Amino acid sequence: MKQSLFSQYKEAIANFTDVKDRDNLLVKDCSGQRIYYAPFDYVNPKAKLFVIGITPGEQQMENMLIEAKRLIRLGLSDEEIQKKCKPIGSFSGGMRKNLVTMMDHIGLADYLGIESTAGLFDKHVDLGNLTSAIRYPTFLIQDGKETNFGNDIKPKSSLFSFAAPLTIEEIEKAPEALLLPLGPKVSNYLQKVLKGTEYEKNLLPQIPHPSGANAERIAYFLGKKKKEDLSAKTNPDKIDTEKHEIQKILRKRKI
Repeated sequence: MKQSLFSQYKEAIANFTDVKDRDNLLVKDCSGQRIYYAPFDYVNPKAKLFVIGITPGEQQMENMLIEAKRLIRLGLSDEEIQKKCKPIGSFSGGMRKNLVTMMDHIGLADYLGIESTAGLFDKHVDLGNLTSAIRYPTFLIQDGKETNFGNDIKPKSSLFSFAAPLTIEEIEKAPEALLLPLGPKVSNYLQKVLKGTEYEKNLLPQIPHPSGANAERIAYFLGKKKKEDLSAKTNPDKIDTEKHEIQKILRKRKI
């Protein structure tokens, strides 16, 4: 039987001290991008909603590894460790508040029958699957240094070839779940991966990525900034169209 990635890197996680010192967690070097292991493997088969970012960043990786290390020391099984640490590391940090606010704003909490989508990270973890286009933390190499990845995942690239089978594998485990992409890069990736599959019908339009760097789009999406006050980098009509389409789909699904 093939050894799981968690088993392969379990000792490194148990001895984890600093996210900057991560060479012993390297999974793959994709010519200009490096993929590292952190236990984002667990997929919830009961999920009604997949929330899909582009890849865990350094902060999410660190939070996940710290929690996994703690759970290893408690003596939990590998499966329990992966299940319990997933909502701790996923979309952790400042972006989580933005994400929850936007999801609640478009009616996803109502669709799921809960008070707030904040519950997807604790008492209602059974309703969601928190994941990424590239499942494991991926970093760009620029001038010899690694920075958080935020590029397009181009078809026929080694990165796409690595990520796409894992994406399909996840979706197959909860085939009726709605798929919510965060930002255009994730949306474009999913359109390509799912084209011609039975899961294509479950793909929602994108919402703005919850990163703080995306503050203007988020503010407009939430109705906190007027159209006339936007900079040229924000396309309000596109945001409005995608937002209304999501709400339309949710109303149809709810009936």
